[in-house]
Amino acid sequence: MPVWRPPAGATLTADVAPSTLSWMMWLLDEEYDRDHRAVHMTERSTDLHPLKIRYHGTVGIPYDERYTEFIQPTGLMPFISLVSRGGPNMNPSALTALVDRWRPETHTFHLRAGEMAPNLQDVSMILGLPIQGEPLCMNTASDGWRQQMEALIGRAPPLPEQSKKRAPAGASFSWIRTNFGECPEGANKDTRRTYARVYLWYMISRTLFPDSGGKLAHWCWLKALTVLDHRWSWGTAALAYLYRQLDEACRRTGSRTGSGGIGGCMLLLSVWSWDHLSVGRPRVLNERPWPHHHENLDREPTWAYLWDNVSEMTSDPMVMYRQYTAELDTLTAEQVEWEPYGSYYHIGAGMTDLNHKCTEERGSGECPPMWQDTDKALHRLDRQQQRKITNWPVHHSGHVAAFQHCLEAARNAGPEEIVPHDFAAFNNYLE
Repeated sequence: MPVWRPPAGATLTADVAPSTLSWMMWLLDEEYDRDHRAVHMTERSTDLHPLKIRYHGTVGIPYDERYTEFIQPTGLMPFISLVSRGGPNMNPSALTALVDRWRPETHTFHLRAGEMAPNLQDVSMILGLPIQGEPLCMNTASDGWRQQMEALIGRAPPLPEQSKKRAPAGASFSWIRTNFGECPEGANKDTRRTYARVYLWYMISRTLFPDSGGKLAHWCWLKALTVLDHRWSWGTAALAYLYRQLDEACRRTGSRTGSGGIGGCMLLLSVWSWDHLSVGRPRVLNERPWPHHHENLDREPTWAYLWDNVSEMTSDPMVMYRQYTAELDTLTAEQVEWEPYGSYYHIGAGMTDLNHKCTEERGSGECPPMWQDTDKALHRLDRQQQRKITNWPVHHSGHVAAFQHCLEAARNAGPEEIVPHDFAAFNNYLE
């Protein structure tokens, strides 16, 4: 979704027609408000705490250069080169203050300065993930998943001690580290491929697709790596997953303390926030040298490298959470960095060794589909009904076709026209 900036001097109240204000009230759904963190704080005076970040980095399994030949065909090499170094210090208090302003109806952060959200350009620039490719949409039937896992990587987690207890389809991170932590010396090609596959499974489960629990690598992500040279659109999957996790996190209040976690790619959200907003922005410390591989340009740094080494927030988390909340309440449009990657025609010019994958698919995310009510299409789909659906390629066949059409249109598009903001466009968006 493109970032909207109001004209100079305009606000969301005084400069908008009364008929528009009625539309704005309808955007805020009472059903979401009942559990929304913002309502708990402002109307019920609930003393909420910062949420926990479910971003685990790469602790436990070091990168092995022998994995490169198998990771390269997946299109994930820029991302793996980034996260295998570890990650920057993140700020749960600042991220939670931002999550408090997320609206599931629009999939945007509602700020005084306007509405904002990470989009596919941010995914490309920050993470270097591929956008083009097949939608990451698979049959998720878990019957026989242990046998399938054993056939794919040679082993599977043991059955639960309590025979009646249903085990989730996947493996704990500790089990993966114990069994695949280090590829044996002198391993043959098949063994190296297996260890590379598990390494990818471990990494994307901990950094791209962590859930709010944060302990399990789900079977479906390993299943997607069955054929390593299969080109998936990992970037769109990561962004959609982040949106879904934010939908849940903004209504996660625990008992009365707001306990709970934020899933999704917190590296993407953190760097996006630091690029655009001064609230919670850390100080950049001395640069950690990047290990350049001139024979493989896919291993050059992405935009996130600019925030590779930042200061850590060491103050009291609750005190800072309240301070960040107050700062976001008063944030103005002039305090927002709307184009952090440079001017429209010079995206990425501020980083001389930027990975070519960050700008290679520019335009793939600039052909939005027709608007539809996501409240009805996504959020009100009963969870019990969701669990009964396993053949997602069939269920989403219409969306998959529309996605492929958008990519084809982006590939065939001519020069892009820059359209300035105007109130008519904003009113159309509200409607």
